Amino acid sequence: MNPAAWGGLSALSLGSADFAARFSSRALGPSVALFGMLMVGSIILSLWVWISGTPLVWEPSGFWLLVINGIATMAMTLCLYTALARGPVSVVAPIVASHPALVVAFWVALGTRPSVIQWLAMAVTVIGVIGVARFAKHSHEPTKSHNPYLAGTLAIAGVACVLHAVMVVAGQAAVPIYGELQTLWLARLIGLLSILTVLAIRTTTPIVPLRWWPIIALQGCLDAAGYLFLFAGSQGDGREIVAVTASAFGTVTTLLARFILREKISWIQWCGIALVFGGIAVLVSPL
Repeated sequence: MNPAAWGGLSALSLGSADFAARFSSRALGPSVALFGMLMVGSIILSLWVWISGTPLVWEPSGFWLLVINGIATMAMTLCLYTALARGPVSVVAPIVASHPALVVAFWVALGTRPSVIQWLAMAVTVIGVIGVARFAKHSHEPTKSHNPYLAGTLAIAGVACVLHAVMVVAGQAAVPIYGELQTLWLARLIGLLSILTVLAIRTTTPIVPLRWWPIIALQGCLDAAGYLFLFAGSQGDGREIVAVTASAFGTVTTLLARFILREKISWIQWCGIALVFGGIAVLVSPL
C-alpha cells in the first residue's frame, strides 16, 4: 500500500483515539487514562503476537530505539492528554500534529530526498495543520472553566509535539530491525512500565471505574492500530511521507470536536483543513 494511504489510516485511528481521550482524561486524570490505554494496548498486542506466531527478533543493538520510543510515547501521550483535558481540542490536536516538520527535517538531514511534488504536497499539509491551530477561536471553548491558562496549554501541546517527533523517528528507525508489530508491542510494554513508574513516584493508584473501561478499551485499540499503520507505512522509502499524512490526526480530532462538541472553527481553519486533505490526496496518488 502507498505510504500516504497507511498514514491516512493512521490519522483516522489516532484522531479518533485522541478525541475519546478528551473525555477519559477529564474524568479520570491524564495519567490514569494513559495507564488504562497503554494496558489495553499492551494486552491486545501481546495476544496478537502470541496467536499470530510472529517470529520475534532479539537484536540488542537496536533496543535503545525501542526504549526511546516507549518512553517518548508515554511522555508525549501524557502531555497530549493533559492538554486535551484543558482544551480546546481544536487548538491542542493540530499543534501536536505539526510534528512532521521536525520528522521530515531529521530524515532529510540523513539524506532522504523527496520529489518536488512530494515536497510541495508535504509543505501544503504542514501549512494546513499549522493554520488549523493558529487561527482557532479560543473564546468558544464550551467548558472554559477547564481552560484557565491557555498559554500553559499551548506550551504543553508544544512539548507533546516535540516528543511526538522523537517517538516517530525512533519507531521508524526500529522497524527495519524488529518489524512494525514487534516494535509497537515492545514499545507499548516499555511505555506501560514508564507510566507505572510515574504513578508510583506520585503515589497514585490507577483506578479506572468499570463504566469507563469501554472508552479506555476503544482508545487502546485505536491508538495501537494508528501506530501500527504508521510503522507499516515506514518500511522502505516514504518514511517522511507517512509521517506527514499521519499528522492529519489533528484535523480528524478537530472535525470531531466541531461536529460533536460544537467547538467553533474559523473560516481560516476550514481552509487549513482543505489544505491538509489536498496535500494528502497528492501524496496518496501515484507520482
